[in-house]
Amino acid sequence: MWEALSKGYGALLVGTEEVRIVAPSPYHALRAIVLDPDANRAKTVAAIVDTVLGESGFTRRVVEDPSGRLDLAREGLAPHFRMTVMVRPPGPCPPGPVAGRPGSATCVAMARTVEDLATAERILISIFPPAPTGADPRGRIQPARVLGIDGWRVWLGYRDGVPAGAAYTYHDGASVGMYQVGTLPEHRGHGIARALVSAIVRAYPGETVSLTATDQGRPLYEAFGFHPVSAAVWWRPNHTGDDRGEGLR
Repeated sequence: MWEALSKGYGALLVGTEEVRIVAPSPYHALRAIVLDPDANRAKTVAAIVDTVLGESGFTRRVVEDPSGRLDLAREGLAPHFRMTVMVRPPGPCPPGPVAGRPGSATCVAMARTVEDLATAERILISIFPPAPTGADPRGRIQPARVLGIDGWRVWLGYRDGVPAGAAYTYHDGASVGMYQVGTLPEHRGHGIARALVSAIVRAYPGETVSLTATDQGRPLYEAFGFHPVSAAVWWRPNHTGDDRGEGLR
């Protein structure tokens, strides 16, 4: 997903089978995503140290280890937070609301216009506020160009016709990643998140879907057949900056 976002606006700095290090855009953190923590581990750690710690021009830098098996403490990084990686294999979806046009009590639709995208982005920024940078984050967390990225979809959940929740997904041709499923506080308890997850799973009936879940969100995902596979760790260089929610962006 980060690599797709970087094309034309950022750079893929390291692209091995074991680790991808991406500078997605001027507005996102430099990040290393560990794909295989075991093969060529010494080389992978060296690439992380040389690039993530060496690129001091980036204010925000993060290492994502979905396996949770790398120990980077001795390399000058500190674990920032952890979340559970969950996977849903292809299979039938439990009954629930399906994607459709706004107007019913609870429904879900894909963002197809710049206006829809801006609405979804406002919801996501409200629920997952980015770290303060002094710049207006609108149009940067979900830039308009994502509407033209193959495999990228942004989803809006409605309650009585009012935008109430959002999420986005990315299909890389092999599997689907689900990101930032969230509901505005005033609409929680009305099945918006359930409707979003249901619509997404139904849109990919033959695909594996993965996500990272908070403890609060796990019961919902388990109801849709997701199961935990690892405990992901987000590592940051030892510093005192503001990294709130960085693993979600």
